[in-house]
Amino acid sequence: MNGDDPRTTNHAPPRLLTIGRVNLDLFVTEPGMPTANATPFRACVGGSPTNIAIVAQRLGVPSAVLSSVGADFAGELLRRQLTATGVRTDWVLTGIGATSLALLATMDADQIVRQFYRHDPADSHVKRSVIPDLPWDSLEALVISADAVARGEMVETVRAAVEEAARQAIPVWWDLDLRPSTWPDLAEYAQVVGEAVEDGSVIIGTEDEFAALFKLADDDISGVEKALAKAAFPHVVLKRGAEGATLLVEGREQASAPAETVDPVCTVGGGDATAGSLLAARLSGIDWERSLRLAMRVAGWTVQQPYCSTGFPALRDLGLSALDPCQVDGIMS
Repeated sequence: MNGDDPRTTNHAPPRLLTIGRVNLDLFVTEPGMPTANATPFRACVGGSPTNIAIVAQRLGVPSAVLSSVGADFAGELLRRQLTATGVRTDWVLTGIGATSLALLATMDADQIVRQFYRHDPADSHVKRSVIPDLPWDSLEALVISADAVARGEMVETVRAAVEEAARQAIPVWWDLDLRPSTWPDLAEYAQVVGEAVEDGSVIIGTEDEFAALFKLADDDISGVEKALAKAAFPHVVLKRGAEGATLLVEGREQASAPAETVDPVCTVGGGDATAGSLLAARLSGIDWERSLRLAMRVAGWTVQQPYCSTGFPALRDLGLSALDPCQVDGIMS
């Protein structure tokens, strides 16, 4: 890879840190092939918080991940692949437990069959003692996966990270990142995550995830909208899939952007592409409306690729040399 490729190893101080799982995704390479019948697989870095860091890095915002992998071959593979993206892996630890794994099969663009293998995952064992060693001097935002507060020592580590971020006036973004297999039931998800996100600067999630947070049926969209109006979170980004994305400020809609009209190949990475590009744009001083429009462009690019994290665009793929309002306006015209 050449020197101006953002996927090369990057030692720049990270401006963004994501916290949560780093996952080895094994994708069935033949579309429509069930996992049980597949032979060839493509190994990719995965996990929503890690994907978000990769997206931001690809768009020019130096990023890092706080997580852990097991002392196993999967962990070695993930570390090499993540390092190659340019994301800092200094805080991707190697510890007890196994590296998180998922098998994924793309039956069609909107039907992704996946199964997680997260029995005693290594990322749940990250100890709070790591918190003082994080790059607080350079950080401008913290992104936390709600999945990280489901179990293990990582729960206390997240609390400590949030407390330190508050002391240093660093905004915390929460990705609702609901993985039902992680939780005993959705009631516990609603209780634990509901308490965790109360002081978040930005909460980002799908309509289904907000429905779970508010203990509503997953198709009760009007109920979600009413609950968000009452909750009055500082900033909410509601990911609506094919309908685009909406920003709510203290419960009121402030901006929205339609989804790109594309022929999707695999939609599994669209949500992470949205979150990562929103963060990159906001950290680059771009207003919310332009940031949402850019996020829809990045998500649209991503869902036309087959393997999620390998399909996130770089600036040049979008016709940009930097993230600034004038250039973003230019590619939207």
